Amino acid sequence: MEITTFSRIIIIFVFSAYTLLLLLYGIFSRLNSTNNIKGDFLSKYYTGNRTGGKIMTAMMVSAGVAGAGVFMGVPGFTYKFGAIWMVCCFWSMTSNFMVLGLIGKRIGIIARRINANTFIELFKNRYNNSKFFIILSSLVILFFLGAFAVSTITGGGRIFQVLTGQDYRIGLAIFTVLVIIAALTGGIKGIATAMIIQGIIMTCSVLILFVMGVRSTGLGYTGTINALLESTPEWFAPDGSMPLKKALATVFSFSILWGLTTFTMPHVSMTALTYKDTKTLHSSIKIGTIVFAIWMLGLNGLCFAVKYNFPEGSLPTPDLGIPMLAVKTMPAWAAGLVLAGVCSAVQSSVGGMIVSLAGTFVKDLYINLINPDAHGKKLKLFNNICTVLISLVIFLFACKPPALLASLITYATGGMTVAFFHTVLLGLYWKRANEYGACAGILSGIALYILIDTKILPVGLGMNACVMATFISFLIMVIVSLLTPKSPYRIIKTWFGKE
Repeated sequence: MEITTFSRIIIIFVFSAYTLLLLLYGIFSRLNSTNNIKGDFLSKYYTGNRTGGKIMTAMMVSAGVAGAGVFMGVPGFTYKFGAIWMVCCFWSMTSNFMVLGLIGKRIGIIARRINANTFIELFKNRYNNSKFFIILSSLVILFFLGAFAVSTITGGGRIFQVLTGQDYRIGLAIFTVLVIIAALTGGIKGIATAMIIQGIIMTCSVLILFVMGVRSTGLGYTGTINALLESTPEWFAPDGSMPLKKALATVFSFSILWGLTTFTMPHVSMTALTYKDTKTLHSSIKIGTIVFAIWMLGLNGLCFAVKYNFPEGSLPTPDLGIPMLAVKTMPAWAAGLVLAGVCSAVQSSVGGMIVSLAGTFVKDLYINLINPDAHGKKLKLFNNICTVLISLVIFLFACKPPALLASLITYATGGMTVAFFHTVLLGLYWKRANEYGACAGILSGIALYILIDTKILPVGLGMNACVMATFISFLIMVIVSLLTPKSPYRIIKTWFGKE
């Protein structure tokens, strides 16, 4: 589909104006909020001194889980491989419950007891301040969360490509600069400030786009589905390239990966370190679940309209299905606003990941292992340098993205799942878990993930490699924990005592 010059100008103008205004608002709010918050720099930068409101908390979780995956990656995956993959996506609607409902309250309580500001700082306390655990967990986060950030910022670059017709890497560079500015001016509190506006704009945009996308076919929703059933019946099959049993096993495993394991992503779990109080937490679960459900149902429900409007081979890449539909079906100004909202959500999501990655370098590695006495302006300078360098590394890797964002998202999510699923759950709910079991679980999880994924170890049962890898490494952590000394009483008292 060719975008007219006039439409392109209107879209770019609206897009630029929205992005600029939101950035200025964010900077003002961030500077104001961080100046008014009492506490040390690290607490302000990584947790906002735990003052997050219900809407902000809800939007942080939703945007953190969504990234470019919800808006581009997952719809692109469905467009490419078939309608049955929508089933996988719907499980993502449980993300707010899994992050905030299952572990959020407990993590928040314990984080306040020990004044933890990062994911690793929290769990290193649980696992007896083990240096090996710190190093191992840090490497997992740097590698897999870094890959997740690459996939997310790639979405912003591809939207820029649609809007302007210019090289993808130009947009990528612009997004990188915006993310750096957002991260440096206020940390996690700053990044979250503008999410309220972004969330409202995105929710309204999804609803409007859904209506206009359905109308664009001229057949209605069920009529569009029936037309696709006649023209491309194979698109509705599980997967014509594999047996039904294996296809269903694959879909099942992806449903688990994309929905039930979201709490293993450090930048998302960090949200549980920021909420103000229990009442705020409970309200954010309700708000976040509704918002995320609208995003998931609306955007994935549009895959039928995307498939109808853009037959196989008519898109530059499947990930551009939703952006191209917006451009085709909406007035130029509305399309610009929708895409600007998507890009802002992507920007915020990447910003949260970069803050988490910077925390791994500064708080978890540098302070814990190298210079425990670091403080003041030098620490702030080091944090800013890390933030900029991390952003540049992500930019360089994103210059050559994979064909499908969902593939990289799945790989990154799987890596964090096999490392942290048992580490988090057993650490929170099983007194007998210890540092030996945690380290054994992480090492075995990563090793099994690689061996099963490469088919060296044929025990995947047709599912994504992370499912069996997580199951086996979970058992390994339990066994090793039982065979080694118990955690010290002071840890058990802190984590399981009532204070």
